Amino acid sequence: MPAVKSNRPINLPLSQVISVNAKSPIAIASILHRISGIILFLLIPVMLWLLQTSLASPESFATVFDNVIVRFVAWVFVASIAFHFVMGMKHLFADMGMNEELQSGRMASMVSFVIAAVLIVASFVWVMF
Repeated sequence: MPAVKSNRPINLPLSQVISVNAKSPIAIASILHRISGIILFLLIPVMLWLLQTSLASPESFATVFDNVIVRFVAWVFVASIAFHFVMGMKHLFADMGMNEELQSGRMASMVSFVIAAVLIVASFVWVMF
């Protein structure tokens, strides 16, 4: 056993990582920001195909957007954009040196969650009705 403490990283089990990060709104905001980015990445081809299909003729536009499932997918895309944008702005402000302390970072995360929730609800009303 070496006399000097090793600074090598420790591989923690996923359950322990989740239990530690579930208590921090900053960590939750970061993880959800990444998830929303993945959703956007996966839905871009679908949304481009829907755009191409809907622009073919007025009848195809009506056919595409009269479907509730298509409107739901469009809402998921718009909601992901809204969430990703709000959390991205929070991360940009943190990169500029704002909200780096624990309390201000928590407050910025909570404010970002509220703004994102309002935008997500508004986008649901806009897309679905």
